[in-house]
Amino acid sequence: MADKLSTEIREFLERTSTQTFLFAARQFVDLLETENIDKEIFYSKTHTALLDLYSAGHKLDLIELNYSSADSDFDRETIFENKNVGLISELGAETFYWEIFDPTYSEKDGKPNAGWTITDREASQGWLVDDFADIYRDLKIELIKIEKIRTDEAVEDALWQLKWSFTHHWGQHCINALRYFHHFYYDGKQTL
Repeated sequence: MADKLSTEIREFLERTSTQTFLFAARQFVDLLETENIDKEIFYSKTHTALLDLYSAGHKLDLIELNYSSADSDFDRETIFENKNVGLISELGAETFYWEIFDPTYSEKDGKPNAGWTITDREASQGWLVDDFADIYRDLKIELIKIEKIRTDEAVEDALWQLKWSFTHHWGQHCINALRYFHHFYYDGKQTL
């Protein structure tokens, strides 16, 4: 079947930054869907995949919306095909870690800056399993829209959602998971 995407969408998809990102996203999703992989190899590959994914997400351009809008309606629940085998959960209690929601929190005159809440500066518990599940879901839904629905509206919306959710959702989960793995590997808890 011939690709019916517009020239603008095809050109955006062919950009090096887009291709690099889509490869990194697919690599992460595929890794989480791999069933028969040694746990230590899985952790090592996941650490590398997260590094590549964050870097590629940072470099991904924001697409201008011409074919999709806030009115575009894609049923994310129907689109999502969960094939995550959950290997990260084998770490058990070790998958919990401490985090601060916004490490740039500051006070002026003993009062929080406008828009800040107490939870922005207090440590809370994060969970690597949740990080992986959220990254996986955000990426997988948009990859399906690009690969299977493949209309100008769907592809454009997917590319926009991928960059937006990098900035506002899965990018934070990625950083948290990377921080976890940095300590896991480089603070003597695990060998590479």
